[in-house]
Amino acid sequence: MIYVTGDLHGGETSWHVSSANFKPAKKGDIVLCCGDFGGVWYHDYHLNQNHRRQEDYFLESRLRQRVTWLAVDGNHENFARLFGGEFPLVNLYGGRAYQIRKNVFYLKRGEVFQIEGETFLAFGGAISRDRFGAKLPSLGWEGGYDYLPPRKEGVNWWPEELPTQDDYDNACRNLDRVGWVVDHVITHTCPASLRPDFLKLGRVPDPTEDMLQKIYEQLTFGSWHFGHLHIDKQVGKFTCHYNKVKRLVQKTAAGIP
Repeated sequence: MIYVTGDLHGGETSWHVSSANFKPAKKGDIVLCCGDFGGVWYHDYHLNQNHRRQEDYFLESRLRQRVTWLAVDGNHENFARLFGGEFPLVNLYGGRAYQIRKNVFYLKRGEVFQIEGETFLAFGGAISRDRFGAKLPSLGWEGGYDYLPPRKEGVNWWPEELPTQDDYDNACRNLDRVGWVVDHVITHTCPASLRPDFLKLGRVPDPTEDMLQKIYEQLTFGSWHFGHLHIDKQVGKFTCHYNKVKRLVQKTAAGIP
């Protein structure tokens, strides 16, 4: 069985995938994470014992090992480690993925996968709108706002968060192979034209959304799943995921269950 969820941020927003809250999960199930998985995060993982323990706990304990976790990358991942050769690029479900643990994988941008008889296009990446700091509503009882400091390159921000032309070309090659028809799309953000349907406020322009828009305009698909906006909302074939785990409704690209 296949499930879909949103940003987990290395455990910070993963309460809903715990054994207490995600009871249906059993051996052999698959969970797709729509980016900001956070499974590879600390730049000093190999030097800082505390950070190593935190990352290992998320990957090896919080994420139950009887479940296979497949994530697209978001904008909050350590791309220097993820893309830097630390993790092998392996063949998986007919596509390529970075293997983080025996049951944890990041799906390479632009790859098409065959999972439980259906096709999936994976295309991660997005711009960090909080790169230069952010003002967010406070979660404290007193209300107000919390202010996040600017992110530091190589510590908690990496320029590889944005897909490249090579990533887009890889997607086009793989989609040519399947006739530009897939059952499901898994991304971190959404095509540019869909953004107003999910987020009414202004947003920093994102080249990733422009790439996805070009794919969207040519693609025949059954459903499109993404995260990034920290809301749970569905508009037509598009679903934004955040703090729930939803069973994937397995449809063909023609929309027939």
